[in-house]
Amino acid sequence: MIKKNIKYLIPSIITFCIMAIIFYYNNLYPFGGNALIQVDTDYLYIPSLYKIYDFLHSFGNLFYNDMGLGSSIYGSLIIQGSLFSPLNLLLYLIPRDNIIDYFGLFIIIKLCLISFTSYIYINNKYKNVSYLYKLVFSILYTFNGYIILNYFNDIWLEFVIILPLLVLGLDKILGDDNELLYIIILSTSFIISFYYSMFFIVFILFYSSIDLFLFKRNTTKNIIFKLAKSTIISFLISSFSSLPLLYQIFISGRYHSIANIGLFTNFTMKTLYLLFSPLFILVFIKLVTKYKYDKKNIFKYILLVILYIIPIFSDYVNSLMHGGSYNFLPFRYGFILSFILMDGCLYYLLNFYNEKNIKISLNDILGFILIVLLGILDFVINNYYRNKIITTQILLTIDNNIYFYILSMIALVFLMYIFTYFVKNLKIKKIIIVLVSIFSVFLFTSWTIYYDKYYFLCKEARGIYQNIDLKKDGRYKIDYIYFTPNYGYIFDVPTLDNWLHITPSGIKETYIDLGYHHIGTRMLSTGGTIFSDWLLNFKYNFSYYNKKNDDMFSLMDTYNGVEYKYLYKYNYQDSYGIVFNEFDENLNKNITNKFEYQNNIYHNLFDTTLDIIKYQNYNFSNEKHIALNYEIEKDGYLYMYNYDNSIESISIKGITYEINDFIVYLGYYSNDVFININLKDGYNNSNFEIGFIEKDKIMNLNSNVSYKNNKYYVNSDGEKYLFLPINNINGIHVYNNDKEVKTLKYLDNFISIKLENGENFISINYELPFFKIGVILSFIGIVILFLNNKIKPNKVILEICYYAYKIVIIIVLVYYYVYSYFKYLL
Repeated sequence: MIKKNIKYLIPSIITFCIMAIIFYYNNLYPFGGNALIQVDTDYLYIPSLYKIYDFLHSFGNLFYNDMGLGSSIYGSLIIQGSLFSPLNLLLYLIPRDNIIDYFGLFIIIKLCLISFTSYIYINNKYKNVSYLYKLVFSILYTFNGYIILNYFNDIWLEFVIILPLLVLGLDKILGDDNELLYIIILSTSFIISFYYSMFFIVFILFYSSIDLFLFKRNTTKNIIFKLAKSTIISFLISSFSSLPLLYQIFISGRYHSIANIGLFTNFTMKTLYLLFSPLFILVFIKLVTKYKYDKKNIFKYILLVILYIIPIFSDYVNSLMHGGSYNFLPFRYGFILSFILMDGCLYYLLNFYNEKNIKISLNDILGFILIVLLGILDFVINNYYRNKIITTQILLTIDNNIYFYILSMIALVFLMYIFTYFVKNLKIKKIIIVLVSIFSVFLFTSWTIYYDKYYFLCKEARGIYQNIDLKKDGRYKIDYIYFTPNYGYIFDVPTLDNWLHITPSGIKETYIDLGYHHIGTRMLSTGGTIFSDWLLNFKYNFSYYNKKNDDMFSLMDTYNGVEYKYLYKYNYQDSYGIVFNEFDENLNKNITNKFEYQNNIYHNLFDTTLDIIKYQNYNFSNEKHIALNYEIEKDGYLYMYNYDNSIESISIKGITYEINDFIVYLGYYSNDVFININLKDGYNNSNFEIGFIEKDKIMNLNSNVSYKNNKYYVNSDGEKYLFLPINNINGIHVYNNDKEVKTLKYLDNFISIKLENGENFISINYELPFFKIGVILSFIGIVILFLNNKIKPNKVILEICYYAYKIVIIIVLVYYYVYSYFKYLL
């Protein structure tokens, strides 16, 4: 039995060996100090794994976190960390400090599982295909263009693992067989990520409808009912995961954003997803040449390929298939196209390919030598251009010259495969196919396995975590815009910085108005003023490069690495909240001035007409370089905000400051300063403001709210209001003296409540919206699954399902392939 089933493990063993060689060659852990940390891996995935690790070790909450100043993290952990993936249980077995190093091993494990499930699929559906070709095709599916270009997006690899098993289950339903495998696999997919599973739903509709309407069956209506019933059961079972995620997606700012694309956006990059599978393309072409012999089956494959090739040429279709937008990674369902090609190729091998073993001839030897020479030529070209290709890959862009270099090397691989056609001896042919396939894998991965020091932010965060005594009793601010925004998960500290990905719409805008930095969906604590820092209750400041030399900060610890890094504690009073007199729902509604915005908050919360920030507007015309003297009467903090993005940098007392799209801190001063301002190329005019906050005003700020044992304690002399620097998101429940009270949104974002006269004891709970309903529906889905065989439709239900299915197919096709053009053109 063991000997019989060992064949299922051979593809995984081969994949493991290939990855071990790739890791060894690139000095990747455990063979060296390099790590597969790049792009979103650095910003999103690895930090999310830290949070999941902490939960597995009973250190945290998966629903709510103070990162982002109080946000639901559930949906983000699903999208960024595949929260419910069974493979995440491996995190329990490794030390927390080694998550970054072991990340590469997680990828190897997932690739091995892709080989395993693809072999299961091939062996079940194409039993009579040669074992060698089963191995080769399972390996080539594992290293298809999608994987080679996206391997570091490890959260997506689960779905490449799932697809072969899902199609096995789908084929069973289309054969009017048992639905159990389909339900188990689709439920698993929905649970891991409903967002990504939507790609599967579209594929299921395409695959099933083409099959059902090409091959007329007496049981078609019954099959459609089975398919609909099984899909609904799968969704119900997954509801505890899917419903809260869907809710968070629909209310997120990202969901409502509009993509700015052209028809051929990212065309060159998308073609590589296809061209990195040369053997699939060539054998599929051979299948198409047999069209007249098996029209329906071959037309099925042609139609599926067309549906998934159109998005390569039309980004209107592609963008809509992504849900409306994407950034840089333009073909996230590209593995589906590779799977379709693979399936078509195997169908060709099963039905049209006849192996005839002919004795070795001179042509066979010459063909082998020619193929080896082509491989050597490809290797030489690769050595010459590899670094140039990697440089552009790091930026996730391919310019025309680099694209030409890549195409030339891919063309040589195509030729190597084509020349095998002229080799007649079966053994030599198989040896060549195996060698060229392995060569192509190593060639293509040599361009895409990269590790630039720019993408080592998580490693840097880990070094800080290991070497600095990080306090866990307050919020952090980092004065550095290039740090991984989800460092709060790694440090295990609360912070404004976050890349929660599906943050509710409107929250980010509040912090931008306060002068903090943002990049796309990332929110950073860089920026703001010392007043807004106090208002948001930042307790610790982590400073890069610049040592703070005023008595607002106490130095807590240092980290001497490539640059100096300093951990400071703010010396102002803690600001857990503020009691104020009058709630103004229109406060700052029409204020665009950053400093005036903060002054209005100060006026409202402290019932005063005095300003916390003294500021002045400057307009200069026809001046490339600006010099001005700024008068300072008392010790304090100097800030600038540039409204027209015209300033490149400014210098004060020999120190140069880069100006960005947030309130920039220019230093602590006691005397007048002379400011030199340099405008960007192409600018001769500038509009900016300079603001100044006296230190004494900040040191005298009083919160009048205390916090202990997870409760806020407030004494109110009359009916007043409470401001808390916490996001008032859906799911937040506030209790005053053990009674739930209505919450208001201060500045359209922060928690505010009306206080009772006297003592107020305030606690806050969070309930994940739709989670309880989801759990109930999941239970119902499981019950229905057990009763599945007893659910028998009548003729009316079969008719309804049949026509509803047809309508859905038409809507989906029109939506993606017709409406997409109107959406983006209009």
